[in-house]
Amino acid sequence: MKKTMMSNLPRDLSEEVLSRIPLTSLRKVRSTCKKWNTLSKSSFYIQKQHLGQEAKELMVVVMDYSVYLMGVNLWDKESCIKRQGKLIFPGSDQIEVGQVFNCDGLLLCVLRDHTRLVVWNPYCGKPLWIELTNKLNIWPHSSYALGYDKSSNSYKVLRFRDYSMTGVSIDFTIHDLNSDSWRVLDITPDWKVTFFHAGVSLNGNTYWLATKAGESDEYEDGCLVCFDFTRETFGPRLPLPFEHVLEDTVSLSVVRGGEKLAVLFQPWDTLKVEIWVTSKIEPDAVTWESKVFLEASLKKFIHPMFQFRIRGASFFIDEEKKVAMVMDKEFVLRAVQPTRHQAYIIGVDGSLKKVDLGEAADKRNLPLACSYLPSLIQPY
Repeated sequence: MKKTMMSNLPRDLSEEVLSRIPLTSLRKVRSTCKKWNTLSKSSFYIQKQHLGQEAKELMVVVMDYSVYLMGVNLWDKESCIKRQGKLIFPGSDQIEVGQVFNCDGLLLCVLRDHTRLVVWNPYCGKPLWIELTNKLNIWPHSSYALGYDKSSNSYKVLRFRDYSMTGVSIDFTIHDLNSDSWRVLDITPDWKVTFFHAGVSLNGNTYWLATKAGESDEYEDGCLVCFDFTRETFGPRLPLPFEHVLEDTVSLSVVRGGEKLAVLFQPWDTLKVEIWVTSKIEPDAVTWESKVFLEASLKKFIHPMFQFRIRGASFFIDEEKKVAMVMDKEFVLRAVQPTRHQAYIIGVDGSLKKVDLGEAADKRNLPLACSYLPSLIQPY
């Protein structure tokens, strides 16, 4: 009886086999034969394996300085969050990641010690390492972003510092992945981005929550700012649909589908959670929906004094299913530090479900997440 080689399997059968292989085993599978290597990099494989029936959404999560890919299904009766695997950077020892950003399926990871950056598509290709060798560049309170220059068809990394003594963000530099070089940008903003307010990528540009320069410590004239990677400059300050103070929780997210932004707002006094969605968003202009997407009080479910942490509150929404998910720690009354990571799933009907994400090795570290859509794009 003639043996059937893996390379001779019909395409539909090969696709079915590959669709059952987890991401963590993908690299080994690609070395099996040329046909499977090619097929595993196709858009069909990516869509069927990681955007199939079980996981309607993917997110990349930093927990305890490790990066995980998680499948998220918030839209069925039994909501679930499943860990797909831990991302291991090829050709490097175990590293600790402090921040992660997503642009077009490329991940920008900032090492915990701020000595290196890495840009990587975990589905294909080798990671691109960017050294920060100048000691002056190693500043923990820095903001980073990965974006796309449409004029040169290249990806770039923006970096600037949150230096509280000046009251504004300073030291703007940009790195072109194609030329592997840094350049200083002549930017003098009238605003400040606090380092723990991570930017989000939309249409190749990056948006941040910012504060008008010169405001007092108690009151913050909050706004949005956008860096256009093609023009290599920031647009004007864009308004938010609310006013907030330093003690309020405010967080920014990209709406599923990649054409809108959403902002979470939880004032420290009422503790009522609001989520607003844009109706139009461009680097130079924004309009907000006239009606709030979600408004909910979590006091009766958790505790009268519960507030999402100011330095955390990564979140996602689904407009069609009327649901939001917020990443944070568990609430433990009078505890010095919470011990477990947790996701809070909130419905526009005011419902709440808590999903345990495991023990926190670092009690002070908050889970940070960004939505993720796989692609075949290479960083250079």
